[in-house]
Amino acid sequence: NTLNNSLTYLINRDYQKVNKLQTLDETFDSKVNQKILQISEIWQEESLRGLKEKENLQSLISDISHQVKTPITNLRMLQTALAKEEISKEEKEKLLKSMEGQLDKISFLLESMIKSSRLEIGLIQLNKIPSNLFDTIAEAIAGIVVKAEKKNIEIVVDCPESYILPHDKKWTAEALFNILENGIKYSPYNTKIEVKVERWEMYTKIDIIDEGIGIPEEDFGKIFQRFFREESSYDVEGVGIGLYLSREIIQRQEGYIKVASIIGEGSTFSVFLPNDL
Repeated sequence: NTLNNSLTYLINRDYQKVNKLQTLDETFDSKVNQKILQISEIWQEESLRGLKEKENLQSLISDISHQVKTPITNLRMLQTALAKEEISKEEKEKLLKSMEGQLDKISFLLESMIKSSRLEIGLIQLNKIPSNLFDTIAEAIAGIVVKAEKKNIEIVVDCPESYILPHDKKWTAEALFNILENGIKYSPYNTKIEVKVERWEMYTKIDIIDEGIGIPEEDFGKIFQRFFREESSYDVEGVGIGLYLSREIIQRQEGYIKVASIIGEGSTFSVFLPNDL
């Protein structure tokens, strides 16, 4: 009996060791397979990211070539007109001014494209820190004061002078400036643009309200696309990239933009920025 018990004990002990080794092997295999799966997923994500960046670059190049084509064609026509010997001094000055305008358009277009592309591929990192929102709004307004005065458009701001909000001061001012400039372009003379700030539970809402021509409801989503312009606005100077940039800047701060509009009465662009970092 003693011998049998000893043999049984040894057999059970060895059996447990074998089971333990098998369990360790299975655990090791499982960990190896899990790592392989993780590496495969990372590789797929990197491949998709690379493919997306390639598509964005191709789209960017296509957009640039398409948008630059018109002013370059205009410059060639103006150059041909300038080459005529019988041109008067007054006509020459007019053509030179037109050429300057086309060159400014190309410069603005390329600068905007560079900003948008750098944002898209992450070369520009937004730095959200607690900053005075009133100062940011003032900086945005400073860029459109001259244009507003030319059309006798009043700018009214309703924001506490010591309103602290986490945001990137420089790029948020750029986003607000683009919306304000858009409002100036499409507003009649002797109207008003209001900037109202309201604190919600999770977000701060910045309303930019104009008395312009308004936006059709079916275009609410389209106006934030790069180079989109309504048919009714073709006679207004612009390339259709400002609102696109504004949306990109606000989204990269975990915020969003909404628009409401009535044709002939004006538009309200509502910018929402998180109250917390």
